[in-house]
Amino acid sequence: MECVKIGEHDYGEFHGLTNSYYREGEDENTPQEVIDSFVRLMFDKVINNEIYGCFVKDEHKYIGFALWAVDTEDFAFSEMPGFGTILEIGLIPSYRASGLGKNLVTYIENSLQKNQIAQCYVSAYGPAQKFWASCGYVENGSKASNGLPIMIKTIV
Repeated sequence: MECVKIGEHDYGEFHGLTNSYYREGEDENTPQEVIDSFVRLMFDKVINNEIYGCFVKDEHKYIGFALWAVDTEDFAFSEMPGFGTILEIGLIPSYRASGLGKNLVTYIENSLQKNQIAQCYVSAYGPAQKFWASCGYVENGSKASNGLPIMIKTIV
């Protein structure tokens, strides 16, 4: 597994991977223009260095992506300032349940540690909660602004 920083000319690849991810997840009934708008927003945040983003590469092709950030008071998706937050992780279906998702979480946590971040959180919908629990994240009893439970982990 190799993580490759998302660049300004990568929108087509980014849109393809993220659109597939959202279509098969909790957003399967969301209108396409809403997903397109959100995908563009996230891409622009990566390019403007407001959040971190990478593609996951295996051999010669991109097989997934990850988005994460350091939560601050003025962060657009702020839930827990001072924490790191993993916004999205998506792998194409044939690479799931292979251990790559957990490797990607470790990569992100190491990145956050380099920024002196000691704790990380995710807000995960039902099917993903088992994955996050297997990575050491536990519900803290709070809900994110999107209504999903917040799961946290100490990463140092």
